[in-house]
Amino acid sequence: MKELFFGVCCLLGTAAVAQNQMLNATRDQINTNGLVIPATGTLWGVASSDNGTVVGQTYLDTAWAKGELKLFQSVQPIGGKPVDTLSGLALRYNVYYNEIEILMNSFRDVRALQGKTIKSFSLEQAGKKSTFVSTQLYQADKPPVGFYEIVSPGKLALAVLNKTFLRKPTYNAAFEVGDKDAKITLMEDFYVLNGTKAKKFNPSKKTLLKLMEDQSEEVTQFLKINDLDLKDRTNLQRVFELYNGLL
Repeated sequence: MKELFFGVCCLLGTAAVAQNQMLNATRDQINTNGLVIPATGTLWGVASSDNGTVVGQTYLDTAWAKGELKLFQSVQPIGGKPVDTLSGLALRYNVYYNEIEILMNSFRDVRALQGKTIKSFSLEQAGKKSTFVSTQLYQADKPPVGFYEIVSPGKLALAVLNKTFLRKPTYNAAFEVGDKDAKITLMEDFYVLNGTKAKKFNPSKKTLLKLMEDQSEEVTQFLKINDLDLKDRTNLQRVFELYNGLL
């Protein structure tokens, strides 16, 4: 099939992993004869990489997962209708670079989309699906960059913002001690999504009761019966599911 070049971008092909094979409809949408470049510029780019001096965890999960993307701006296949959703892709989320990587027709052919161009995406592994929405869709005191991972949907939704912390090299040449490499650590912040607003919070009994004051009696009883570590997202999910189930 004819190659397309958007700057350094190349032909998009079928995913190499059988369980993550690209659906025919999606493949045709993005590489039949070409796409009109959106007003924002290049759509597909080469995945970012480190120069060897940075170590640590940059991906939410290094394994490829079956996924779907919804773009902020539709793309136009030549001879087809504009589309804003691409499905059946093999994806992984590079948190450090805020990119969604796409596995193409060989393990060495990886393309990437900048996070700012993506409205939402989903990842599915072993039958479990995770949904992520752009932080650009929500108002916040200090708007973060990236995506909110929806842990518990509802009127009062529990979300996690996956982020990275970069520790600078600690090497001291004079004493020949320390680490010469910069190290990346994956971290997470908890957020509450309510309508179009997002608010960061530190999980605690006091904080939850303030957030859920309209159902404080039931929530208090639940927390009293269940001795939960509220720093654990699974336990927090149980509380939010209880609350939203009462509404």
